[in-house]
Amino acid sequence: MQNGLNHCMLIFYTLKYLPQKEKVRVLRELNGYREKKQGKLYEHKGLVQELKAEKLGSNVILVSIGNFAQFQNFFSRNQVGIKIKEVWLK
Repeated sequence: MQNGLNHCMLIFYTLKYLPQKEKVRVLRELNGYREKKQGKLYEHKGLVQELKAEKLGSNVILVSIGNFAQFQNFFSRNQVGIKIKEVWLK
């Protein structure tokens, strides 16, 4: 934090080049999901919830600079194309 500002990164990602099965897997890992089995509801947290990032749009995530490397590794490991913008927030 510098002068009351939080250093963050905006990540714009695209799943355009992935097969459908991979898109679903990546989105579930990223955003989490819920499933109902035998009347019980199970909730699986995704990377966004675990690292307290914020999903701003369908393909946009706001991440604190401290957690950015984990997202960058995740996208790289899953061959997801990203664009990054550095931002400072009050």
